Amino acid sequence: MANSAGLSTSQRIARSLLIAFLAGLGVWMLRRFLPALCWAVVLAIATSSVYEGWLARFRGRRRELWAAATFTVLVGVVLIAPLVYGAAIAVSEAISLAHAYVGSAHNGPPTLPAWLARIPLLGEWMQRAWSDFFANAGGVQGVLASVRPVLFDWTRRLGVQAIHRMATLVFSLITLFFVYVRRDALAAEVSRANRRLFGESVEPLLAHAVAAIRATVDGVVLVAVAEGAVLGVVYGLSGVPHPVLLGALTGLFAMIPFAASIACGVIAAALMLQGAIAAGVAVAVAGSLILFVADHLVRPAIIGGAARLPFLWVMLGLLGGVESFGLLGIFLGPALLAALLAIWRESVADPTGGRSA
Repeated sequence: MANSAGLSTSQRIARSLLIAFLAGLGVWMLRRFLPALCWAVVLAIATSSVYEGWLARFRGRRRELWAAATFTVLVGVVLIAPLVYGAAIAVSEAISLAHAYVGSAHNGPPTLPAWLARIPLLGEWMQRAWSDFFANAGGVQGVLASVRPVLFDWTRRLGVQAIHRMATLVFSLITLFFVYVRRDALAAEVSRANRRLFGESVEPLLAHAVAAIRATVDGVVLVAVAEGAVLGVVYGLSGVPHPVLLGALTGLFAMIPFAASIACGVIAAALMLQGAIAAGVAVAVAGSLILFVADHLVRPAIIGGAARLPFLWVMLGLLGGVESFGLLGIFLGPALLAALLAIWRESVADPTGGRSA
């Protein structure tokens, strides 16, 4: 901005418009890569303290390069290994489902669970409605024929989305590597640019946003991993098939506020439909207790304590972020609210040094 001191007012306006146009054009051109870039920044901020210790293990002129390369590989393994394991289980289940598909076409419609048919007043009605459904649809062959196009279309869409997400993840890891390599220079450049554009007062806002991202990673990711691990043990003790996979899926759902309750409820309902009433009730009760403590006590305490966000704003940041930005919003939402709350506190602060109401 220093080289614009000798420009006239009209030239400065024209220069600002040109910069804004070029910046907008650049954002539009990179719009499909912005999620990957944002994920790389979030991962770099979230793992900065761990990376400091990892970098200290290396010596020599190329220590930053080797540290960044090896640490990026470790992050990639942590992120990709569960996806590969889940894909292998999904393929195995798809093969089993295909065998069941062929068998059901010859063996007739499946029967309702015995305990469901014994429910007073409703059991007989459900059994009759179940039989009428297959009779009106033309038997098992008719039901399978109507479901087949939807199933194939859903599978195709799922495959396309999986490839797209994997490509985003790979590009995020590549970007993360270069962020690690130049992280000190990037931090200094961003700090200088912000001071020139917005003045010294922007530094506390950025500090609050960075602290909120780190706290959100601890409060969302680490708590979700703990929830998935504990519930995976509960699933295993309750006789749920593939408890490791279902525990990992529950942990993934746990990153979204209250979504883990849906996953746990579906698993409990599936157990009950198979006749394992006691196991289903155990999963429902244990899951409710674990998720209540994690979502209402542990997670808000971690995020709110480090980011100085009250419980209500933590929930609003998580839910509003997911609604607006998808999964990435889990980290951007609390960071945005932390910055806005810092602006509010600064604007209402007592200039005499006392605390405002």
